[in-house]
Amino acid sequence: MKLGKHYRTLMADRFFVLISVLLLLSVAWWALESAGSKPGTRTGRVQTESLTEISGIALSRQNNDVIWAHNDSGDEARVFALGTDGGLLGVFRLEGARAIDWEDIAIGPGPSKDRDYLYIADTGNNDLSRRTVTVYRVLEPLLDTIPAPKHRTLTGIEVLSMRFPADPRECETLLVDPLTEDIYLISRERSEGAREVASVFHAPGPHRSGTLRTLGAVGSFAPSAGIRGGDISRDGRMIILRSHSPQPKKGALLWKRPDPDSPLHEIFREDPIGVPVRSEPQGESIAFSPDGEFFFTVSEGVGASIYRFDVP
Repeated sequence: MKLGKHYRTLMADRFFVLISVLLLLSVAWWALESAGSKPGTRTGRVQTESLTEISGIALSRQNNDVIWAHNDSGDEARVFALGTDGGLLGVFRLEGARAIDWEDIAIGPGPSKDRDYLYIADTGNNDLSRRTVTVYRVLEPLLDTIPAPKHRTLTGIEVLSMRFPADPRECETLLVDPLTEDIYLISRERSEGAREVASVFHAPGPHRSGTLRTLGAVGSFAPSAGIRGGDISRDGRMIILRSHSPQPKKGALLWKRPDPDSPLHEIFREDPIGVPVRSEPQGESIAFSPDGEFFFTVSEGVGASIYRFDVP
C-alpha cells in the first residue's frame, strides 16, 4: 500500500513537471512568435468565415482600430469592418454595385472635405477581357453612429469608370493620393523575357461619378515579383506595395516621397526599400496604420492571421 501511494505521488509529480514544461514551451513559442524570431506581430485572426479570399485592406482613419476588407471575385458587393484583432464589427453592402473581380481597397478624399471615402477597385482582369474597369467610391461609415448589428446597405455609391489607353491590363493595386485625389492603378504582367513588369496608370482628381476616364500610362518599374496590393500613408509621404516575392525580405516594397507636392508616380523611378514580412499562403493585402508608424498584412484563407509591422 505504501509503495502504491509513493508511486502515485511520484507519477503526479512527474505529470506536474510535464505540464509545467509544456506551459513554459508554449509561453516561449508565443513570445518568439509575437516579438522576436520573425518580423512583425500577429495581432489576431480573421473571425468570420465569410472572408475567405481577402484581396484588399485599408486601415480606417475615422474609426479607431478598424480594418476594412473585402473578398476577391465570387462574393457579393460588400465590405467588412474588422477589429485589428480580427473580430467582425460590421458588414456593408454597396447598393447597385457589382463585384466582378474586386482587387484592392483604399481610403482617400472626396467631395465632402471633412469625411473620408472608401475606394474599391473592381479591376481584376485575369483573362484580359476588360479594357474598361471600375472604381467604386462611397462615404466611409462611422461605426459609432450605427446601432448593432452593424449590417447595412450603403447608398450613394459613385461609379468611376476607367479605360486603359491601349491593351487591357490586370491590376491588383489601387492607390489614392490623399493630397490630390489622384487615382493610380498598378498592373502585374510579364515581359517577353518572363521578367516582371509593373505599369503605373493614372487618373487625376477630382473625380465625378458616371464619367468615363481614359487612364494615362505614366511609368513602369521592374519588381522582383508581381505586385498584389498597396497603400499610401495618410500624409502622402510613403508608398508601400505588397510583392508576391518568394523572398520574405522583399515581401513589401517601400518608397519615401521627400516632396509630397511632386507627382506620386515619379517615386517609382527610385529603388524601393525591401521590408521583411511574414511568409503568407497568398499574401495580397497591405495597408498603413493612420499614424504611418506601422503597416498591416492579411493573407487569403479562412481564419487568416493579421500581422502588424514597424515602418522602417
